[in-house]
Amino acid sequence: MLRKKQFRFPVTMLIGSRFANFRKVTHDRRIDFKTKYFLTGLISLILGFINKSYEKRNLKKMISIHITEHPVFIIAFWRSGTTLLHNLLCCDPAAAYVSTFQTVFPHHCPGNKWLLKQFAKPFLPLHRPVDRVRFDFDLPQEEEIALGNLQPLSFYKFMYFPDDNFDLLIQRDLMLQNISPVEFKIWKESYSRLIKAAIMNTGGRRFVSKNPPNGFRIKILLEMFPDARFINIIRDPETVIESLQCFVPPVIKGIGLQRYDPEKMQKNLTLLFNLYQKKYHESKKLIPRNNLTEITYTELINSKKETVKNIYKDLRLPGFDQAAPRIDQYLSSNHDFYSLGHPGNHSLKNITLQ
Repeated sequence: MLRKKQFRFPVTMLIGSRFANFRKVTHDRRIDFKTKYFLTGLISLILGFINKSYEKRNLKKMISIHITEHPVFIIAFWRSGTTLLHNLLCCDPAAAYVSTFQTVFPHHCPGNKWLLKQFAKPFLPLHRPVDRVRFDFDLPQEEEIALGNLQPLSFYKFMYFPDDNFDLLIQRDLMLQNISPVEFKIWKESYSRLIKAAIMNTGGRRFVSKNPPNGFRIKILLEMFPDARFINIIRDPETVIESLQCFVPPVIKGIGLQRYDPEKMQKNLTLLFNLYQKKYHESKKLIPRNNLTEITYTELINSKKETVKNIYKDLRLPGFDQAAPRIDQYLSSNHDFYSLGHPGNHSLKNITLQ
């Protein structure tokens, strides 16, 4: 099936949201690209009708799933090598993760997966903008868009509405402050549901998360999972800021609903990094001893497998011997891509061992 090459969509990722949630997210916001807005709402409404029977059938199964292993959260700032590390950790057959399909269609995973993949695949670009990381519905993905499709609070609303009040988005949608107890309860329940669906979808046991906004939510994650494991990647600040400033504009161009001031956005992203540094260094003290490990981007790029092995050791994670052959195969299949300094392309669960 032919895939388009540009990161440009006729709709936003909110097509996988329930229509009621779509209305809440877009309520009272300025819409500059109305065709994209109306198409998104229409598809969300249609998919909601299609999905009613699936959700009823799978509700009991979802409730019966227990998160038996401590989740692993990669909490590094954007553009720090998080995709590479996430892909490597998800080579482990015990790993559960949110796939690209689940992040766009969290209400339909795994129930309507085959049908929606066929419908949506022609619209999925081959690569991410800027870094050329390959897109595929089955590859690991971060959770923030999925969370925003399950309930209204998500920091990635700034990509839909880049001209909105950025400070308010940081306060409410990123750090979950000044929200009602009901909103907070729904957010936590949605995250738990997302993790359980990831376990159902991938067949793994240990949830492995890559979601940079979680670096601002360490206290909340510890309330939900007191013995969770955390990984931070340290990379040169100027490099990550510059990289994020290059990465965000084409993403907004692809999925945004508003025009915006690019210079103002550049300043906001710099402020975001400074806030992350402050928040992370305050919050990491809350993580139980030996449940946090920190690595550098340089050591990850230069010694990928050995770095993953050290992470398993530092965080007392079982199963590295089972993961190692799959990591080798993954690295081998992505050798040319890594030689250019990029963080990886090919599918993980489909790796076959000889």
